[in-house]
Amino acid sequence: MATRAIIGIGKLVTGDIHKPLSDATAIWIDDGYIKGIGKKDDFPLESADMVIDVQGMTVCPGLIDAHVHNTLDDYAPQQREIGWLENALLVGTTTIISEGEQGPGFPRFFDDPIGTKATAILAKRIFDRFRPAGALKMHGGALVLVNGLTRDDFQEMADAGVWLVAEIGGGGLYKPQDIAPMLQWAKELGFFVSMHFGARSIPGSSTVSADEILSLGEGMIDKIAHANGGSTAAPWDVTLEVIEQTSIPLEMIHNGNHKMMHRIVRKLKERDELHRIVLGTDCPTGQGAVPNGIMRTAVFISSMDDVPAEQALAMASGNTARIYGLNTGLIEVGREADILAIDYPPGSVGTDALEAMENGDTVGVSMVMVDGNIVSVKGRDGRPTARNIIVNGKELGISNINDYLFGPPNPGFNVYEATFFGDGKPPRVPGRLPLKSA
Repeated sequence: MATRAIIGIGKLVTGDIHKPLSDATAIWIDDGYIKGIGKKDDFPLESADMVIDVQGMTVCPGLIDAHVHNTLDDYAPQQREIGWLENALLVGTTTIISEGEQGPGFPRFFDDPIGTKATAILAKRIFDRFRPAGALKMHGGALVLVNGLTRDDFQEMADAGVWLVAEIGGGGLYKPQDIAPMLQWAKELGFFVSMHFGARSIPGSSTVSADEILSLGEGMIDKIAHANGGSTAAPWDVTLEVIEQTSIPLEMIHNGNHKMMHRIVRKLKERDELHRIVLGTDCPTGQGAVPNGIMRTAVFISSMDDVPAEQALAMASGNTARIYGLNTGLIEVGREADILAIDYPPGSVGTDALEAMENGDTVGVSMVMVDGNIVSVKGRDGRPTARNIIVNGKELGISNINDYLFGPPNPGFNVYEATFFGDGKPPRVPGRLPLKSA
């Protein structure tokens, strides 16, 4: 079993929005899981396969994008873009969650229960085994609700591993009287239910107001998708109803209305409810793929709304892990070792990554680790870092302009250790945990 030690941590961001910082300076990793958090003297560094010195940089959980519309591969046909999921991983987004697969001819907006069921099952099975860039954890297979679905269909999908209901209103049915029976089956079988909010965005989508959400009740809805608009926001008085009359988590997206995002964040900060915020991009539809969209959104929230950067990073990691029941997103013993080392960019007035974020500077990522394996030391055209990591005594960074802009980064060893080509075994299916309350 591979062992890793991360030492020299300047600030450790836990991902827990209630306790976002730890005074620990070292992490011990065994077989892809976090096994210890403390000081370097607490661990047998001499027996580690890899000792990673982050030289005083900030360490945080890998980021989670709670909202994309993927196809069945790493390709965005809307933008004719190949490798957008890989690019997101290389700049620090280690987990991505589908809000409904989209592609030419996909059975998304029609009364085709067989097609939508088949698409959800196929997408789930593909991404259980396909890890973009060899490591990204893509939770695919989000079911679009259409006429004709039965409880037996939900049972078949659950048996096949499907557990996501695509944003209701983004396509398919959305009226409470039409979907209430389906949501009852979904909740009985452990599905996560997301609901579109705001104006219709594309042909086949619907305008969803507070009335539909309040009618269904928060026991049926696990997340309000793009509460700041996807990309057109609902009126503020309607948004305020959802904030004040429910406790449902609210998703802020990069490709949404930023003025509305800031109004929502400030209101939830005033109510001491920042634990309700999760972050997504809504890529690649509409506004295109933005590889560092989650980090940029965390920077926007921290700098524009006076939210401590460690809490903004928790919105991008631990908050999402908690509501979805993912076994990642927190620096905590027993969690999957999906970890970033981030740093202030040269020239920033910040003296570490957190200060840089609070100043509005986009930080750089000098290490992306997934399941205990380093998969990147700087993504394609990612922001530079003031420092580099040192692995087993060797400093790893990028200085060549071609590698810097076009990559992929090659830190001098196999950056794709997480692929199934290494030991002949398929990668682990990304883990889930029993859901916990805030």
